[in-house]
Amino acid sequence: MGINASDMDATVGIITRTKDRPVLLKRALESIVNQSYEDWYLVIVNDGGDPAVVDQLVDHYASQLRERISVIHNPSSLGMEAASNKGIRSIRTRYLVIHDDDDSWAPEFLTISVAEIEQISRELPNIAGVVTLANTVYERVEGSVVYIDRTVPYRTSEKRGLVSLDELLTENQFAPIQFLFRYDAAQAIDFFRADLPVLGDWDFNIRFMSRCDVYIIPQFLAFYHHRITDQSIYGNSIFAGKSRHEFYATMLKNEWLRKDFTENRIGMGAHIALRQAIHHMEKAINALPAHSQRELAGQNYSLRLRRMGELVSMWMTSGQKLRTVSKFFRILFSEGIGSAIRQIKLWYLIRNGR
Repeated sequence: MGINASDMDATVGIITRTKDRPVLLKRALESIVNQSYEDWYLVIVNDGGDPAVVDQLVDHYASQLRERISVIHNPSSLGMEAASNKGIRSIRTRYLVIHDDDDSWAPEFLTISVAEIEQISRELPNIAGVVTLANTVYERVEGSVVYIDRTVPYRTSEKRGLVSLDELLTENQFAPIQFLFRYDAAQAIDFFRADLPVLGDWDFNIRFMSRCDVYIIPQFLAFYHHRITDQSIYGNSIFAGKSRHEFYATMLKNEWLRKDFTENRIGMGAHIALRQAIHHMEKAINALPAHSQRELAGQNYSLRLRRMGELVSMWMTSGQKLRTVSKFFRILFSEGIGSAIRQIKLWYLIRNGR
């Protein structure tokens, strides 16, 4: 259900989560107020940090913010995703974007993103979000100064068209700073999972794309900042809490696969498990010495791997009973991917009467 323009706070709602990182928050505010597009409303959720520091920065940019801002001070930290939800539910806008306090935009990010999503969604209504290309910025914070070491294209720099849900199931394909999406589409999936201390954006992206498509704007308009060696408050959660990411990634995959078993169906959990197996094989091949890769290339191994993936996808959509799925996974874990794939091939030959 849409929102009337007269009822909206603005066209774009920007949610910024922060906690005791004033050096980075200052840069984030500059990134927002310097946007060429002006119909936005910013909500800063101070998730358990010092209120005085945040208020002081907001006062400093008061003339540029022009009452397009509200600040929520959580007395104690609720966590990233709960903080996002609290900010989102405090406003009503047509679009949303999460602008974390350590990331930044080019001045034209909102202008181009809003124009693109409005144009392409008229042609293809199932598109409910857009991502721009991004650069990864490797940096260090020393005192009140941020030093940039290097900048390289982020993972989606060579992608065009639509974001692949299949690839997203293997690993996250874009950062929050790249992603502008419809409020109503996010509301339909009940926004972010508040119980996830990490990987909330990956879970959100998967649930979002299970219903809608996301279009890639082939322009570098976002900057995804990384501080890979920093273990302080200025560190990135993806690096400072790497073990937590691995733990919750496994937990999510277990949940999705368990749901498939409970509902007696082949769904996202089974697909992820199979996709991950193929992904690990590809990584193992890429890690081999060059001469070994050449030998495999001579055996058309890459082609066989692609055909294997196609065969797996065909099998997964065939309506087979859950016992067949369970059998596959038993073989996969006890005998390896080779034996499991041979079982699928046997099924395929029987199915086609060969």
